[in-house]
Amino acid sequence: MGWSYRKSFGAGPFRINFSKSGISYSVGVKGARVNMGPMGTYVNLSSHGISYRRKIANGTLPSHQSVPQQVSSPTLEAVHHIASADIGQLTDTDSKDFIAELTQKAGQISYTKWFGIFPFIVFLVILLFTSFSTKTRVINPATDSTLVRVTSGVGVNIRKNADARSAILTSATYGQTFQLADSTNRKWLKVNIASAEGYIHRQFAEIAHVHHNEATSEETYLANPYAGYILVIGIIGFVFLIIRLQRLDKTRFEMELQYDMDEQFKQVYQQFGNHFATFSSSARIWQYLNAQRTLDYKRNGGAGNLIKRTPIHGISVNQAPLPHFITNIAIPHLRLSNIEFYFLPERLLIKRGDTFAAVFYKNLNINGYTSQFIEDELVPRDAKIIGHTWRYVNKSGGPDRRFNNNRQIPICAYSQYTLTSDTGIYEVLTTSKQGAMDAFANFLLQIGQLQSKMAIS
Repeated sequence: MGWSYRKSFGAGPFRINFSKSGISYSVGVKGARVNMGPMGTYVNLSSHGISYRRKIANGTLPSHQSVPQQVSSPTLEAVHHIASADIGQLTDTDSKDFIAELTQKAGQISYTKWFGIFPFIVFLVILLFTSFSTKTRVINPATDSTLVRVTSGVGVNIRKNADARSAILTSATYGQTFQLADSTNRKWLKVNIASAEGYIHRQFAEIAHVHHNEATSEETYLANPYAGYILVIGIIGFVFLIIRLQRLDKTRFEMELQYDMDEQFKQVYQQFGNHFATFSSSARIWQYLNAQRTLDYKRNGGAGNLIKRTPIHGISVNQAPLPHFITNIAIPHLRLSNIEFYFLPERLLIKRGDTFAAVFYKNLNINGYTSQFIEDELVPRDAKIIGHTWRYVNKSGGPDRRFNNNRQIPICAYSQYTLTSDTGIYEVLTTSKQGAMDAFANFLLQIGQLQSKMAIS
């Protein structure tokens, strides 16, 4: 825990503040005070125990946007899709300015990526293709050779001299070839055999001319002798450039959100991380994508609704919504199929792509109950099995004997939570552990009740 020091003097709406970060000046009244100091200019908004300060971009407050249209509850169709409305409609009126800055920062390009890392990759590719070249090396030159090929089907004897009564050196089979040594004799062909010479009668052989193509190979060599020096200089230059761009990006993207809570709020908030950890410790957490009613109970284990779901793996007890987002609290994070949730102390922050939305907890509804689910996948270790059914059932609920591959399927008691808001949030989560999200949902409910009583805006 870092140390802190703060002392302030003032009269009326004006105040001078002394702290370890330096001297700052502020003007305003309790609940709406502008502070100017060495760490930048911030707006502090508070109401009886919770406050946040947001850095003013270019010294001015962002303009208010139009109030989003409310979205009606989704209607039941043949396939009931479970999804929140367009993210541009989800933000409540209280969060407009905060979301405008977040979305503006998220939409900026990264100088480090586009003017540092990407040019460095291009530099390496160009250096690679311009520093090396290939050349052709001749392994065997093109040659023409004259051979003697045996044409006798039964083979032939190779004699020591050009005489049928001469001694036999060796025998040759049909198709066998030998290097021609001399062809001046009209009856005999002189050939090379190993380290000796012999004669084959022309009646049993023929002269063949064979052409051997040139044999080559491609070799790669360093064409630029200064490539190593260029590489070292380039790496050093780009390292300094990327470090400079990273500092510039940090200045451009940095956003600070600090929380100051009174004792009443601290008592509620102190279990925040523990409640979310309990929720995330459930062996399986699913997001429902759509639901469809079915009348074919026989082939669906007796189920009346077919649920399409996907497991949620992106759960973190602390993750910032932007790379240079500075805050003094942990931000639980939940990544769904096409949307992300960041649970701030006073509001739910929503992200889709590079666009943000936010809803205060007083405007968020979480309804939870126990649901019975016919589980045809692997049963999670913390799931409670309350019964069994058959993959194919008959009218009495027993197994349908007409199906050979019929098997028993467990019925599990899961906890199902529906998150909604008047602005269009609509997500359904299910935990294999019963009541896994109860404490966390109750915490958000208490925050919402405090906000309603305090009229936080």
